[in-house]
Amino acid sequence: MAAYKVRIQQLDWMSPETKEKALLKLSTVIKKVGYPDKWRDYSALTITRDSYVQNAINANKYLHAYEVEKLYKPVDKTEWEMTPQTWNAYYNPSNNEIVLPAAAFIVPGVPDKYVDDAIAYGYAAGSTIGHEITHGFDDQGSQFDEKGNLSEWWTPQDRAQFLERTKLIVEQFNNYIIIDTIHVNGDATQGENIADLGGMLIGLEAFKMTDQYKEGKVIGGYTPVQRYFLGFALSWYGKYRDEAMVLRAKTDVHSPNFLRVNGPASNIQEFYDAFGIKQGDKMYVEDSLRVKIW
Repeated sequence: MAAYKVRIQQLDWMSPETKEKALLKLSTVIKKVGYPDKWRDYSALTITRDSYVQNAINANKYLHAYEVEKLYKPVDKTEWEMTPQTWNAYYNPSNNEIVLPAAAFIVPGVPDKYVDDAIAYGYAAGSTIGHEITHGFDDQGSQFDEKGNLSEWWTPQDRAQFLERTKLIVEQFNNYIIIDTIHVNGDATQGENIADLGGMLIGLEAFKMTDQYKEGKVIGGYTPVQRYFLGFALSWYGKYRDEAMVLRAKTDVHSPNFLRVNGPASNIQEFYDAFGIKQGDKMYVEDSLRVKIW
């Protein structure tokens, strides 16, 4: 949160008036981390070892009754839409909240003792926490104010500047080919792409505040900043069949895993510096074409 505040304050394209409102929204984000303070009561749900189908029916009945019970009552802002065991996270614009289940902070297959700050800030702070915070300021989340109301809090000039910058990220991802002639849909995926880029930048900004970054110690042949980007990449390990990739290209608001890493990284100067990326390299993008939003 502190890192994002710094980045907003330093924006050269946003007016002081809109910055003030952006900082207000940031300061009022509700943070739900790990597990809920109030647990859901499952005592009305019957689960047995007798019938999988019956268990599914019972669960559907339970969930239906749970939702009906909410009718005509005030919104319960303590409610979680995920369990702590769910490997996922979300931003809810109507509540201006980020929800980060405990499972999101586990690096699969890597014992905690091997997760140094660089890896943690890339894996958790960048790809998850920073990502979800940025959703409050992406193409959709930016239309909601600090109270979760659909309200324009930008000056017309700043909104126009923002839209010009988001056009660049749409164009960037439109040009990526997933397989054969299938391209990413840059418009459909722009919210997630904005959040990936913002998350990578915010996580890096936060990592720069740590002692480990300042010490600059090389571990396993990698500098702190190199390990940060590798930590971010750990978040999106995955493999899909070609048919699944084509389906996701048509239906998923997220870009393919490898582009959730390579896409944002190619816009960030620290990535170029850390790995010595130069003109002619596959991930090199001219500075004038690099996307700079948050």
